[in-house]
Amino acid sequence: MKLILKQYLASLKERKELDAVLPDLLSCMGMNVFISPTRGVKEYGVDIAAVGQVNGLEEKVYLFSVKSGNLTRETWNGSTDQALRPSLDEIQDSFIPSRLPPEHRDKKIVICLCFGGDVNSGIRQEVSGYEHRNTRENISFEEWNGDKLSELIQQYLLKEELLPSSSQALLRKSLALLEEPESSSKHFSLLIDEVLSNAIDADSVASSVTRVNVCLWVLFSWCRGGGNLEAAYLSSERALLLAWDKVKDFYTGRNKPSKSFSSILDTYNQVTDCYVDQCLIPYVKFKYALSHAVQSPCSIDVNIKLFDVLGRLAVKGHWTLDLLTKSYAENPPVDGESEEQERVRLRLEEITKSLNLLVVNNPMLLSPYKDSQAIDLGLALTLLSNNSALDRFVRSWLSEIVNRCTLSFECDGMYPIVHNSYEKLLEHRNIDKTDGYKNKVTKASVLYPLLAVFCSMHKLDSVSQNLEKFATDKLTHSTLQYWYPNQDSEQYMYSNSDTHGSASTNFPMNGSEALEHIKQECGKADSFKSMSAVTKGKAPLVLTACRCYRYPVPFHYLEDLFNESVFS
Repeated sequence: MKLILKQYLASLKERKELDAVLPDLLSCMGMNVFISPTRGVKEYGVDIAAVGQVNGLEEKVYLFSVKSGNLTRETWNGSTDQALRPSLDEIQDSFIPSRLPPEHRDKKIVICLCFGGDVNSGIRQEVSGYEHRNTRENISFEEWNGDKLSELIQQYLLKEELLPSSSQALLRKSLALLEEPESSSKHFSLLIDEVLSNAIDADSVASSVTRVNVCLWVLFSWCRGGGNLEAAYLSSERALLLAWDKVKDFYTGRNKPSKSFSSILDTYNQVTDCYVDQCLIPYVKFKYALSHAVQSPCSIDVNIKLFDVLGRLAVKGHWTLDLLTKSYAENPPVDGESEEQERVRLRLEEITKSLNLLVVNNPMLLSPYKDSQAIDLGLALTLLSNNSALDRFVRSWLSEIVNRCTLSFECDGMYPIVHNSYEKLLEHRNIDKTDGYKNKVTKASVLYPLLAVFCSMHKLDSVSQNLEKFATDKLTHSTLQYWYPNQDSEQYMYSNSDTHGSASTNFPMNGSEALEHIKQECGKADSFKSMSAVTKGKAPLVLTACRCYRYPVPFHYLEDLFNESVFS
């Protein structure tokens, strides 16, 4: 386990990675962290500062200057702005005389050189000489390298009573099976369940979520190093949802459980950012690039995977949109956007543009094979409908989906069916499609109601009429319906431990009636608005759960758009 942790630490970047793990570790060691990493604030060489006892010794102040990887000649005293030696000089010349809180000035000070790897042998003499020359009665130096950090993580974050040997075995299995992402993520899910199972109060919840976060970082670093992010993506999604299921009753925004959840949310965002930036966005602009990347001659494989990545990219966009919306609400850009707001807005534009290109360059996304792909379509269409600049593309996409679905049904092609298994889809492609078979595999649908709502919302009158006529002529046997959260959803939405939600059947396929129906149902189904993720400012969690556990996207996310564009 120590070797696994050391490799993990050596792979971490300095910003938002290694310096994000350290405060949690220090807190678990019983220390009081009084300076945490803050971007844009000059702290004169100090990335993290804490006060407390280590190994039962006297209370001291620990000042950390954090660097990534091995300490080389370049990172020790090179030309880079992030070199370690100038930071150590700043700590002694500026921070200790003028920035150290008054209540800690009579305590002994330990300046900690913190890095995830080792000191290169070529500069060992220089580092040791610097430490010896600058050691004084009240100031000493310590090296917190990969070996020391991995030992402390094992001792305090993953100690036997907190992460028992069975859980450590699950982590090792998960890492060993990275080339089989589904198996790897299953082992990691068992690890999450085991770590969180005994968390019942605020302190134990915060501690458990922090341990899950450290394990997730270990998994992510190995996935990133191996160039295969699939297991990390699947595991981060489930870890985030199960963490919220534990944290939600204690979440205030400021206490320990809240901070632990913020940390695992940051990890989830880094995993998903890495996934979309490395695996999706660079390739969406090339015709058939992602379709070809599935590496299968079977169109079913390509179809399933493309709709899957469509949903993943859309969920990333929803988290980005939520971040931007909150930023605008807290700091309205009266005199122009802040630098951070501009960064987030450009990121959102990049994601929505990528969704556009993904569909344009991979025409398989015009032909859903499974009715449940309404979930991925709902995630994408809900996001894109917030940007009027993309209305033309959305209208074109909707028109083509409706045309292909109806034509495939009439021509006995690959029209959407209720089955999800690969075997059933293969059978569907090759079987003689009698009327009895057609009725059986289209006995219910959430896809066609979803298309009816979006076609009407985007004022595609002729397409809406064609869809309504198709439903009247060909789908009289089908239960057209949609799903809404109910009073049980808060308990089961984030863990998927049981079924929940309610369905509205006899869904009207007439465009204006469909929108009126949605308005009424969203008003009556008020359980959504009382869900913890919504009331506590984490609404994209519900969308993440919809993608992960395969529930239709609640139309509540479109209420504002309905009210503005249709019901005003």
